[in-house]
This record gives sequence, C-alpha cells and structure tokens, in this order.
Amino acid sequence: MSRLSTIQNPPVPENTSRPAVQPLKCTNCGSSENLDLETIESIEPHTGELLVAVSYTCTRCEASFSHTATFHEVAAVLNSRSAISGLLQFGGEYFHCGEPMQFAASSAKSVYVPITTEDNDDPLMDVYLKTRVLECRCGFRMELPA
Repeated sequence: MSRLSTIQNPPVPENTSRPAVQPLKCTNCGSSENLDLETIESIEPHTGELLVAVSYTCTRCEASFSHTATFHEVAAVLNSRSAISGLLQFGGEYFHCGEPMQFAASSAKSVYVPITTEDNDDPLMDVYLKTRVLECRCGFRMELPA
C-alpha cells in the first residue's frame, strides 16, 4: 500500500460543497499526452477526494487551461516523461530542472517616471520595488517582487 493513499483532506463542516472537477486534458485535442503543467495550488478545504487548482498548456495546439482537478490525476501527468518543460509553480515553490529553485539574492530596483518636456514644479520621487532572485542549479535565474 502506498503512503500517498493515506493522505486525506482536513476535516471540514458537512455543509461544505465539493468544487467542480474537470478532466486534466486538452479539450481541443482531447488528449492528456501533451500537457505542460505550469501551476499547482492547493484549494480551500472541501469534502471528498484531494483536489488542486492546476494550470497547464497543450504543447500540440498551444491552448491554455486552468481548473480544479484531482490530485491523483495531476500526479499521473507529473510522472509522465514531459510534464514539465520549463518552470513549474507548485504551492509556494518554483521548480526548474525538476528541483526547487533556491533564494540567491534580494535587491531594490528603481522605477523611474518617464521624462517629460513639460515644466513641472513638483519634484518627482523615485519609486523602488523590492525583489528577490531565485536560482536553479543549471544557472536559470528569475527575479520576483519580494
């Protein structure tokens, strides 16, 4: 017996409804063989089987989808040979090369207001955006708002 089968949803009130579930497949092609998973997020507690919110793209026809699906169906796609071609957001983590990306640095970027030729007596203030840099072991890096 697998350990995964013993995971259950947290207790919820009996009057809680189960979200609508859609099959994990491209509705244009009718296939689940060419899916590139992009995000997997937990959903509010609900009754019944484990469910997640998932976003994905069909690599054959480039159609994008986002809906609620069963955890087991998403796991089956993740275990296929080509479910992740680039970046995957899974919960609060980002994955690249099949591993969680690591915190590399943080910074503050200045956002400048466009220069204008009109006279303006009010001095414009600089705006700074705090960011964090995530890095993969392959060298891929991305910068996100902090």
